[in-house]
Amino acid sequence: AVVSTQSTGAVPFTTRSNTMGPPFPYPGAPVRGMGTNNHHLSKMTNDRIQSALEERKRAVYTRQHETWALPIYGNFSEREKLMQGYRQFLKSQMEEKSWRKRQEFSTSLHSSRKSWEDTQQAIAADHEAEIIKRKNQRLFRDENKKMMEEQAALRRTHHVTEREQERRLIKLDPINWSRTLR
Repeated sequence: AVVSTQSTGAVPFTTRSNTMGPPFPYPGAPVRGMGTNNHHLSKMTNDRIQSALEERKRAVYTRQHETWALPIYGNFSEREKLMQGYRQFLKSQMEEKSWRKRQEFSTSLHSSRKSWEDTQQAIAADHEAEIIKRKNQRLFRDENKKMMEEQAALRRTHHVTEREQERRLIKLDPINWSRTLR
C-alpha cells in the first residue's frame, strides 16, 4: 500500500482501499484534516476499545478458570464410580425438572380446563336467561294482544249498541229525536 501524508501534516492514510477491512475511517481513526494537536483524541478512543477488549478477555478467563473441581485420582474403576455418582445426580436433577414441568403443565391444563368449563357454564346460563326472557316477552306480547283485542271488541259492541239506540230513537221520534230543533 502506498502511504502519503496530507499537506497539514501528520495523518498517514492508504490510497488503496482494503476490501476485507472496515471502511475508512476506522473506529477511533483520526478524521482527515485533524491537526497534530488532536491526535490524543483518537489515541484515547483506541485505548478505550483496547482496554474493553482486554477486560472482556479477562472476564472470560476468570469465569472459565475460577471454578474449582476436585481432581480425580485413582484407577479407571474408581474414576468410573465417581463419574457414575455424578451421572446419577444429574439424572435425578433432570427427572426432578421434568417432573416439575409435568406438574406445572398439569396444573396449567387443569386451570385452563376449569376456565373453559366456567366459560361454557356462563354461556349456557346466558342462553337459558335469554330463552326465559324471550318466553316472558312472548307471554307479555300475547297478553297485550289479547287485551287490545278485548278492548277493540268492547268498543265495537259499544258502537253497535249506540247505533241501535239511535235507530230506536229515530223510529220513536223521527224528526227531532235529539231535541236540537225547537
